[in-house]
Amino acid sequence: MMSDDIAHPPVRLRATSSVPVSSKHALARVNKFLDDFQARSTPSKGSDTSITAQLQKLSKALELECIRQSK
Repeated sequence: MMSDDIAHPPVRLRATSSVPVSSKHALARVNKFLDDFQARSTPSKGSDTSITAQLQKLSKALELECIRQSK
């Protein structure tokens, strides 16, 4: 029997356009998304903590970038 992961590869997303944003704006958007995501993902729902960890790393990197740009 084949696993569903093998039978159904992950969806591939392709950007059709892009708009540059500042690190400060990106940080605000990531933090808002992270807050919303954490509010929806409770441990009782079996949430995937790796997603949260990656978003927190991105947030920290953007925060450091904002600090570096302000000097």
